[in-house]
Amino acid sequence: MAGRPRSIEADAAILEATLEEYKHCGYGGLCVDAVAARAGVSKATIYRRYASKLDLVMASTVAAVPDATSQPDTGSLRGDLIQRLHALRDLLHGTGRVMRRLVSERGDYAELDAAHAQFVAERRAATASLIERAIARGEIAADVDVAFVSDLLAGPLFYRFLVHDDVVDDTYIERVVDAALGAV
Repeated sequence: MAGRPRSIEADAAILEATLEEYKHCGYGGLCVDAVAARAGVSKATIYRRYASKLDLVMASTVAAVPDATSQPDTGSLRGDLIQRLHALRDLLHGTGRVMRRLVSERGDYAELDAAHAQFVAERRAATASLIERAIARGEIAADVDVAFVSDLLAGPLFYRFLVHDDVVDDTYIERVVDAALGAV
């Protein structure tokens, strides 16, 4: 006999409540009781969905930016990279204080560090595949250092977001892409 279907509303409330609690309390201070109270669900409802606090935090972070690993195909590396950086900007803007906290706390918790590394690796792989596709099309040299170009692209956005809390507009993204492409 099948149980009651999972509530989509409860799922969304749990993820949203987790982001709010994490934003205010951090990983060490996050407790399932507070998430459950904020979401209006029981602890059991949360534990049926997520095995650990880490799973809950990472699922909430990923849910905040579900298309962050999308693969644009505009026909040019420049266009693809501009769209990727728009996705990165949206990720940083959408997660705000949560992403700042995740970056700063990851070194304090081995499990959070490992999950963050996986989170970043998936997004770096998406950018790398765009660069590799451009190599295959002959847009850039085959010997380009893909990881370095990825750093050139993401670095300025993270710096503005984490250090200065500056706005990253479309013009800035285009300048970053053009500078990175000029270097290769």
